[in-house]
Amino acid sequence: LRVLCYGDSLTVGFCRGGALFEPYGRALAQRLASQGAPCEVAVCGMSGLTAADMARRADGSLVCVAGLRGKGLERILREDGPFDLVVIMTGTNDMGTGAADEAILDNVRRLHALCHERGSPTVALAPPPALVGGAAREGSRQRLVEKLRRAMGELPGTVVCMDPADIVPASVPGYWDPDGLHFSAAGSEALGHGLAA
Repeated sequence: LRVLCYGDSLTVGFCRGGALFEPYGRALAQRLASQGAPCEVAVCGMSGLTAADMARRADGSLVCVAGLRGKGLERILREDGPFDLVVIMTGTNDMGTGAADEAILDNVRRLHALCHERGSPTVALAPPPALVGGAAREGSRQRLVEKLRRAMGELPGTVVCMDPADIVPASVPGYWDPDGLHFSAAGSEALGHGLAA
């Protein structure tokens, strides 16, 4: 089983101000292996990039705000594929820039379509809660999650659209980095284990 986890800083497991990276893909691979399903999990998380950035540069090279280099999704699929499953988590940075829900949905759809065109089914992970955002941000996020679920339900290659808050709730402080935006190492691990369940 070959899995690609693609997205932003939440995918690469950015925490402790960039002093530590704990991608949920590592825990996903470990849990699947312990369940008798060994797999190879590749991770590409580009801190600070929006879904719009990822869609626009899908066939190129990327550099994130942490200085890490990576490939666009289309390029990864072409050069490093095939993948049996692609997990995409993006949209958090778009929300932070004030992007309209429809623009976010359009770019997320484009990323999933790239995978489907190459025969890779996808899992959509919605933007998780942000403890720093307050009630207004959480209300906006929940509306986006519902729109994303509907949009992904219309894409035949999307297996499921999940809200990370169902696995990593905002009410568990140990799952969140002190910055209030990123998962802690324990939160990334919990997400990976939850996805494998």
